[in-house]
Amino acid sequence: MRMRVVLAAVVFLSSGCSAAGADRPFTPGGGDAAPPVTAKPGAGLSDPRTKTIEAGTLTVQVESPAGLTQAQQAIVDAFTTGYVSSWKAVTSQGEDDGYLKAAEEQAARDSYTWVKGFVDQGRSAAGTAKLYAIQVPAVAGRGAEVDACVDESGIQVTDAGTGSPLADQPNWTKPPTAVYLQVAALRRGDDGRWRVKAYMHATYPHERAKECRR
Repeated sequence: MRMRVVLAAVVFLSSGCSAAGADRPFTPGGGDAAPPVTAKPGAGLSDPRTKTIEAGTLTVQVESPAGLTQAQQAIVDAFTTGYVSSWKAVTSQGEDDGYLKAAEEQAARDSYTWVKGFVDQGRSAAGTAKLYAIQVPAVAGRGAEVDACVDESGIQVTDAGTGSPLADQPNWTKPPTAVYLQVAALRRGDDGRWRVKAYMHATYPHERAKECRR
């Protein structure tokens, strides 16, 4: 799910969110790099796990990293919800509009345009998408950043009416383009919920995208 802004540089700034840092460690799959935001002694930390979330005719496999605090996990969950709910909108032909509640400002506008593109063309999707190497490199006040590797090579664009895969699949479903780095800026609202405010991405041959290859 690529949004409107290509990641021209690693540094990602947004209101209430600090810089990502061009030289920070990054390891696909959660590797050896420690997250910049650490837990206080005694705080509950998350365990690594993989879960599969249904999004209509499509499934999303999410590899959650170990060592997240409860606060960081809430941020990751908000990011994951935004990604999954956008696919739910696509596979329901726009009837499921929950994705608009998971995003705001530019991210909401971009998500709407992206979903509308499928609906207007009578297109849907099937298969499996993967989210992995998820990190929370920055949290500052009510702002946060999430970085995640995305693999959409298991997705096929389909005819929404028949469910049959298109004979000519778009390039974004094919390697190496199908594997990319997604960067999201999130903001915590007055209701305490985190929502995605803006998306950026880096695709191959960007160095950050190469780090997502397995």
